[in-house]
Amino acid sequence: MGPASNVAQFGEALQLALRVTTEGAGVLPDWLRQEFTPESTPDEKARWLNEWRMESDEGKVRMERERGWEMSNWLYWVSGENGFWGIENITQGDGASLVLELNVADWPAPVAALEWLAERTGVTVDEVDFC
Repeated sequence: MGPASNVAQFGEALQLALRVTTEGAGVLPDWLRQEFTPESTPDEKARWLNEWRMESDEGKVRMERERGWEMSNWLYWVSGENGFWGIENITQGDGASLVLELNVADWPAPVAALEWLAERTGVTVDEVDFC
């Protein structure tokens, strides 16, 4: 798969994620649904959060990366369900890189969720601009 097709795959997956609120998670491609971490029980989430709170900043980042994204959490941020953000523009940079321009009404914005999707499609997010 070349850079242009990777960027297209990112765009397609993002467009489908924006439809999940009205059409359900079944609209997501199989390859993407397989990338998510299994959903945790409330007890598992509480234990993880307690451990995360005791970590240094670097440790927190490591734990977050190792844990991955549960589908429900990722969809909350990316589907637009939270109403805090929208995509203003996506520009392809050199090769398989993107510049994202987000219209953000409040913080936090779903930057980590978008970067995770980019990583899964072989795309690099070079820059995120806010307007």
